[in-house]
Amino acid sequence: MQLHARFSDDDLISILIFIVLAAFACMLPAQNDTFLHLRSGMHMWQTGSFLLTEPFSHTAYGTELHNHWWLTQLVFYGVHSLGGPFLLTLFAGACALAAVACSWRLVRGPWDVRAVLLAWLVITTAPSWSIRPQVVSLLLLTIVLYLIARNRLWGLPLVCVVWANAHGLVIFGVAVAGAALLEALLWSRHEIKRATLVVAACVAAPTVSPLGWSYWPQILSTVSLARELQIQEYQMPLRLQDIPFWAGLGALIVLTILQRRRLAALERADRILLLGALVLAVAAVTTARNVAFFAVVAAPALSRVWAARQTVAASAGRRFRPLGALGWTLCLMVAVGSAIMVFQRWSDPGARLGWEPVSKEALVALRECPDRLFNEMLDGGYLIWSLPSHRVFVDGRMEAYPPEVLRASRQADLFGDYEAIFRDYGINCAIVTTGTPLYSKLATDRSMTKTFADAERAVFVRGASTSESIAGHR
Repeated sequence: MQLHARFSDDDLISILIFIVLAAFACMLPAQNDTFLHLRSGMHMWQTGSFLLTEPFSHTAYGTELHNHWWLTQLVFYGVHSLGGPFLLTLFAGACALAAVACSWRLVRGPWDVRAVLLAWLVITTAPSWSIRPQVVSLLLLTIVLYLIARNRLWGLPLVCVVWANAHGLVIFGVAVAGAALLEALLWSRHEIKRATLVVAACVAAPTVSPLGWSYWPQILSTVSLARELQIQEYQMPLRLQDIPFWAGLGALIVLTILQRRRLAALERADRILLLGALVLAVAAVTTARNVAFFAVVAAPALSRVWAARQTVAASAGRRFRPLGALGWTLCLMVAVGSAIMVFQRWSDPGARLGWEPVSKEALVALRECPDRLFNEMLDGGYLIWSLPSHRVFVDGRMEAYPPEVLRASRQADLFGDYEAIFRDYGINCAIVTTGTPLYSKLATDRSMTKTFADAERAVFVRGASTSESIAGHR
């Protein structure tokens, strides 16, 4: 009875969206980063110490490691140990779903505005939903927004301490705290002292981590290197799927300009959200991976700027109509269909969700390989996890490897330029993607023998006997 009275017909679209979102959260794909974080968490659980030197590669073994994800890595490995891939997927999905739900709870306005903004939130954040520390950052950002909405700014530094040990995007927490200071300078002058102290504490928060004072320089260096290597998620959001982001950003800018004379009449929290969204818009425009973080701040900010125009008038005369039996029946049907879809996706179990990116046969071939191994960057994380007997050439951690190693790896991945790399690093075995330029060049190299090949991967060994060569499988 209470549930029936709490929801109205206007909530039906939102309920259906969240049901589908919950199913999507149960099917997040594993990525290269998933496995390297699991392996790092395992290492720390087994050794009982922070991961401060690189233990998984032969190109950077023993060098200092700036591991700003250590807390998330421990949590990921602990969850995986308790319930395997499915439980870890549920945990990561719950973080992403909670972030969207928390952002949407801060949205104001009539049902149609809220429904549109929820749909926009889903579209703009969904590409970032994966089993990576980013989903933890997304949730922590919405916690920061809640503290601001309730005028509890003193809680921001504590969140930033946790955030700094979970993921390097704690910089967004600092940015939103900076928006609070900017608001104080422009409007709430009596809050300048408190806002200044909060920003200073947030900037200093990452020093309460194993990296200490080197935290910020290392984060900036990692971002700079990723852009130099032209990693896709560090490029501008200029793909077709980014059109909703640009539409939302345009709407935010236009509404802010139109409402500029009414901003002073808004609540202080509303102005901070607006300024925070504008600050994060700069980060999103320059780097595609930041779009989701902009979205969870921009959605409530958009609604509050819009509310200054017409929310009260639009909703004043609307009667409450409880969600009826037909609506609940539709929700039940969608929930059952979503549950069936989740069950089917996990029936393999998890192979279609990226938990076996390299086949078992390829791993068997790799176990017979002599050191040293060459692998593509996107395979490194999985090999660290599933083939601990071999140190990898490189994986997805920008901060773990010398820039020259990452550049050489990128050159080989994109153009197949491998001769200098194999010579300089003493490569005797390689696993590459079938059909790439690197695969084609290795296939014609008489010093390399193909010992395994299928539709996805091929393994080449230097100096293997002809009898060990195979034409391919499947």
